[in-house]
Amino acid sequence: MIMQDKMSQSGLLVQMNKNASENSANEQISVRLKQERKRIGLSQTNFCDAIDTALSSYVKYEQGKRSIPADKLLGLEKTGADVCFILTGKRVTHPEGHIEKRFAELDQHAQQIVQELITLLLKD
Repeated sequence: MIMQDKMSQSGLLVQMNKNASENSANEQISVRLKQERKRIGLSQTNFCDAIDTALSSYVKYEQGKRSIPADKLLGLEKTGADVCFILTGKRVTHPEGHIEKRFAELDQHAQQIVQELITLLLKD
């Protein structure tokens, strides 16, 4: 009986350590998710629209109370979010489509200036 109790305690400790590790990862991801949303300048509602989820669910992602599913993370890419940063804390230097997205957000005059600058920089 004593041996069985020790085995049960050991199993419980392993599960507790696993849960603590998962909670820590969720907390870190939730902090970076919020940082990334703020860096881009979008509201929680905008992020919800991008990943087609309810605001109540998204708030739980940012609070670390719920893991964000992979398909929802992929949806964040549409906003220009650095999904690699959200998951790992390491930034991707130039997320695909990021520059094009930012350029498209400029008004026509600003786009013309950028194009002229690029032309000047590429001249021999």
